[in-house]
This record gives sequence, C-alpha cells and structure tokens, in this order.
Amino acid sequence: MTLPVPSPATAAAWLVPLAGLSLLACAQSAVAQAYPAKPVRLVVPFPAGGVLDRLSRSIAPRAAETFGQPVLVENRPGASTILGTEAVARAPADGHTLLMMAATFVITPLLRQKLPFDTQRDFQPVSLIANTPNVLVANPSLPARTVKELIALAKKQPGVLTYGSIGQGTPQHLSGEMLKVNAGIDMVHVPYQGGAPAAQALLGGHVGLMFVNLAEVQGFIDAGRMRLLAVATANRVPSLKDVPTMTEAGVPGFDSTSWFGMAAASGVPRDIVSRWQAEIARVVKLPEVRETLTATGLTALATTPEQFGAFLKEETARYARVIREAKVTVE
Repeated sequence: MTLPVPSPATAAAWLVPLAGLSLLACAQSAVAQAYPAKPVRLVVPFPAGGVLDRLSRSIAPRAAETFGQPVLVENRPGASTILGTEAVARAPADGHTLLMMAATFVITPLLRQKLPFDTQRDFQPVSLIANTPNVLVANPSLPARTVKELIALAKKQPGVLTYGSIGQGTPQHLSGEMLKVNAGIDMVHVPYQGGAPAAQALLGGHVGLMFVNLAEVQGFIDAGRMRLLAVATANRVPSLKDVPTMTEAGVPGFDSTSWFGMAAASGVPRDIVSRWQAEIARVVKLPEVRETLTATGLTALATTPEQFGAFLKEETARYARVIREAKVTVE
C-alpha cells in the first residue's frame, strides 16, 4: 500500500507541534544542565527536631557540596502537613523546592476530600530514603507494664486514658485507632504537630501513651524516661529482640512502620529528579551518615523513582484498608 504524500501546507502544519516539542525538550535539558542556579529548599512539613527534620539536615550539607549551591532545610508544619506540601506544589517546577515526605503524604488524601493539591497529579517520586519501626510507649507513671495490663486498665476506666500522636491522620494515629478497635477499648486521641512536641507531652505526663517511630524516642527509652511496651511491626525488631510485637502481646493485625522520602513537583525535569535520586543513594551510604541513622533507629533505603512510586501505591492501598476497618475520620 502506498502512503499518501502530504502537501507542503500539511507537512508544515505537522512540523509546528513537533518543533514546539523539540524546543520544550531543549529548554528542559538546558534547565537541568544549569541546575541548581540558586539555593535549593528541602521543605519539611513537620516542626524542627523530628526525625524527618534530622534526616533532611543530614542530607542537606552533603548535597550542597555536590551541587555547589546551598541546600536549605525549611520547616513548614501545620494542618497535618498540608501547608508544607502545598508550598512545594505551588513553587516553580524547577527543582529548587523539594518535598521531604512521610506516610502522611498518602494518608491525608484518604481522609480529606478537599485539598489544595493532588498528590498523584502534582508530584513525582524521587526516592524512598529510610524507615523505622513504630513502637508503643508509655509514661513510666502509667500503672501498666504490658499491653495486656494496658488493655485491662483501659477497660476499667473507659474514656480516661489518653494517647498522643504526631498529628491526625498519621500512621501513629491510625495505630492507636486500630488498638481501640481490635482490643475493644476506649481512649482519647490527643494530636500534636510533630514527633518532638508529642514526645515532650508524653514525658510531661500530658498523655499516658502513644505509638511513635522508634527513631523519635530511642534515647528516652534507653534513659528509662519512657516505658517500651511493644513494637507495632509484624515481626520483632532485631535491635529490640526481647520486645514483643503487638500480635504477640494479644492484639493481632498490626504492621506499622514509619518511612521517609523525597518528592518533586510533577513538572520538574527528569534529569534533575535523577540527579537527586543518585545523590540520596550516595549520601545514605556514607559511613558517618549510616552510623547516625543506625544510632537513631533508622534504616537507610535508597530506591529509584519507579520503585518508590510502586511503594506509594502499596502504602495507599494498605492505609485505605486500615482507615476503612477502623472507621477513622478527622475533624
């Protein structure tokens, strides 16, 4: 079959969009080659002092050496991480503003219908960076040394015990709700804006217990200022081999791990995304960084954007199931 030969006018019309695409590709390539042209901001949607903040500050100075520009950590807490996430979504898509993220990135859209951004449309994954197990800890003054004793106490005093979390719609909040459902107890949830304020509230006795990632409270546990009751993962944690899981303690169905990663706006050129992914993989392998992460209960996990994207889909499905089973809502 002979294909028709386009007329000069038709051929010219075809070439216009092709030329536009070519110019766009050239422009994006030029932007990536000149990157970074100014300081880069790593937006942390949590207060200073938490695990994600400390992790970001471990990456920033080393990345600055690689890129030849300052890499600044900017804390933008508020509204269950919505304020910081929105700031990145609205920033120019040139790779100079990046989001340091946690599981709230996939949980928040499941709990809130109206958001000033769409996590799937407005962002692209860069890399998963690290994770840490969640644990159930209590103030030493709480008259419960095991999960079974805690459940018995809660049943004896329904609606009296309080549990803190690092914010509404966080894995720690959802873990508390699952404990209530699975154990048939009633406790009052008290949310805080980040791990550091929540830890201080527990230390001060303002709440009796909380689920929190191990990296936030390892030092307090070692010092005896918090009582460790159980780990919220499916299997025991090697560094806490004598601590039972929630399932072993009599409350099945728990598998809660906190994770941390990086995302970029969807319009950021892929070359820039790849450069940051490679930089994260390099930094977390540095002996001094790996030692710091291990000391705080973190496990380094550098992935490709594709691997991180697949992980985010799995996490979304998992948390959707937890929210449905526990009938979790936010105010």
